[in-house]
Amino acid sequence: MSNPSIDIHKQVAAWLTIASGALTLFILLMMGAFFGGFAMLTGDHQIQGFIAVFFLIFFIFFGFFAMIDIVAGICYLRGSKAAEIWLIIGNILLLFGFPVGTAIGAYSLWAILRSTTPVQTQIR
Repeated sequence: MSNPSIDIHKQVAAWLTIASGALTLFILLMMGAFFGGFAMLTGDHQIQGFIAVFFLIFFIFFGFFAMIDIVAGICYLRGSKAAEIWLIIGNILLLFGFPVGTAIGAYSLWAILRSTTPVQTQIR
């Protein structure tokens, strides 16, 4: 699945972004199940409705960015240059998730933005 012409650091950055997006979706689903179950235990229809609407908006917002991370990572591994922009945006947003998101985001940004062409030195 990986493009062999991509630097190993860029491949690792793409896989970390995919894993981060998948973990975010999993955590969102677990939070929705936990708080949905909690709302069901209260028996109050207003609380159930509030929690349902709140988590729907919460899931759509954060789930959207998690899906972008997953799709951009897969497309980047397949060689898409347009996915690189989405990968950079996703990793900038990932920097706010201290401490793990910051580490993944910083490493991924370093790997994606660094120059892979060797520096030519001129000997005089």
